[in-house]
Amino acid sequence: MPELEHNLTKTDVKYGLVSVAGIREYFPAQGEKIIVYDDEGRKYFTKMHSSAARIDGLTEWYRNHSIAEIGGSVVITINPDKSIKLSLKKEPKIYTEEENEKESSVVEIVPRMEQLLEDFLEKNLDHLEKGLKLYHDDNGIPGRQYSTDIGIIDLLCIDKDNNFVILEIKKGKGSDKVIGQITRYMGWIKENLARSKVVRGIVIVHEIDKKLDYSASILRNVEVRYYKINLKFITKEELP
Repeated sequence: MPELEHNLTKTDVKYGLVSVAGIREYFPAQGEKIIVYDDEGRKYFTKMHSSAARIDGLTEWYRNHSIAEIGGSVVITINPDKSIKLSLKKEPKIYTEEENEKESSVVEIVPRMEQLLEDFLEKNLDHLEKGLKLYHDDNGIPGRQYSTDIGIIDLLCIDKDNNFVILEIKKGKGSDKVIGQITRYMGWIKENLARSKVVRGIVIVHEIDKKLDYSASILRNVEVRYYKINLKFITKEELP
């Protein structure tokens, strides 16, 4: 039986859904019902989202699994009858003494940079481009960590002319491999959502990479933006 391990995103948990990007071919057509089981044998009746690779209607599953949280792992198992089983992965990772020492020496902002930047951009898209706003589909689900059957888009947005804009965020230097990734997403959005509308892509990185710049320079609808962070240390009295 095929299995996929998926790290729950903010959108998954908040809106009661689970992304199945990467194994979409195992699931029924858009809008069709799916039966979901948990480890306790409880049954949930859900459906495939109309335009993206995710299973909607899992609010009750989350209610029965209160330890499910953003970043937590869930194993998706495809049963022979096309029903699925969702199992939370609870095994803690065992670190060696050397790994623990290395982990404690890492500044916290580094591994969480993409999430922090997503958090900021989601609420401040106008800082990147005037009139830019987060896309919401017909069910009101936002375009952050937007699931498709070819992968998950960091931020799917709409510009002031109502055209689609895809944002892909990299915490450090962005390899030119991201060009293939973002153009793949652009093609999917063009075929499944945009139709006659324009689709643009913006890669957001921290460090300059000439290969990335060269790759993006010949693409009319793809651009690279860079960000910098100003870190200020203050006293408790200066906190707002």
